[in-house]
Amino acid sequence: MEPLELSLALLQPQVTVVATLGELLATLPGRDEMMRLFVSSKCPYWDLEEFTRVLRATIKHIDDTWWCRNVTFDDDDPVTSMSWAMAAYKSTSWTAWECAKTAAIVWQASLDVLMERWVELARKATKLRNAWWEVVSEAADMAITATSLASSLQEEVARYGTAQENKMELGQALGRQEGAEVVDTLEAQMRRQAKEAVSEATRTTRMRQWVEVALGLLERLVAVCDEATAFPWELQCMVGDIEATLEGTNEMSPDVPEDFVAKVAEAEWLWEANARLAKDHLLGTVDDIIKFYFDGAPASPTACGVAKRCLRAIEDIPRLLRPQECPQGVPKVSPLSVELQEVQWGSYKSFAFY
Repeated sequence: MEPLELSLALLQPQVTVVATLGELLATLPGRDEMMRLFVSSKCPYWDLEEFTRVLRATIKHIDDTWWCRNVTFDDDDPVTSMSWAMAAYKSTSWTAWECAKTAAIVWQASLDVLMERWVELARKATKLRNAWWEVVSEAADMAITATSLASSLQEEVARYGTAQENKMELGQALGRQEGAEVVDTLEAQMRRQAKEAVSEATRTTRMRQWVEVALGLLERLVAVCDEATAFPWELQCMVGDIEATLEGTNEMSPDVPEDFVAKVAEAEWLWEANARLAKDHLLGTVDDIIKFYFDGAPASPTACGVAKRCLRAIEDIPRLLRPQECPQGVPKVSPLSVELQEVQWGSYKSFAFY
């Protein structure tokens, strides 16, 4: 798989998670209707709300890139990324490597948290899917019972409507007019009950259909949540290799290999592309979903609207993945400032991760 295709495959699943969630919530009725329908089973509304808010927190966590852009050796140096620093400082003191190692450690820790969040989302989606099987079973039983009752009542109405001899028999016993009135009253009552039963059968059948559709969407949600864990896992591997390289560098020969700079740059632009995807597209879409479906805001993010926004996000991924050009160089630090930094760093590293 080409690098761009691999990157697309890594970033796209989280967009699909948001799109599937929007479609699922648009399929389901509102909170009051759901709570009325599921009186005999646990209402899934609250679990869906919890899942959506955890999803938002996960996407929010993605937009946090300060550590990989805060590799600097002097207060007068511009804040820059690890790859830019490594490209500029082809041969430098151990201070540069210690700064880079610090950034890599913090980066890896954040990736660990992101991975845990996506795993937790996949777990919550699986829990929702499993609970929904009970909802589907209950809806099917309700539809069968209601349909059977409607058919039975319709058959009774048909018998009363065509049995004119009932009127004659009652007429002989109660008088012709009074007997006819009794039969007409019973027939009207049966027709009313049959009509109500047919309406209930139609409602429960429709409910069974949409809960089955919702189950299919939950199956998809479980799958794409699992797929979304591929991005933090892949980046964990890349940053782990970077950490290992930095740890294994000979301090007496601190030259920076070009292929190592390229590896660091690839990890950085992949992470930053994901952060821009979250900030530019996903976070706002999930916020709108929460406002409408859970906070009762009037603006409606319809399933079509959510799908369009997610499609635009997917179409924007190739642009987000374009890496920035690595600079030819950045201002060099003076030998004096390097010595000062080495002294400061020696004091700092003793308590930085206490």
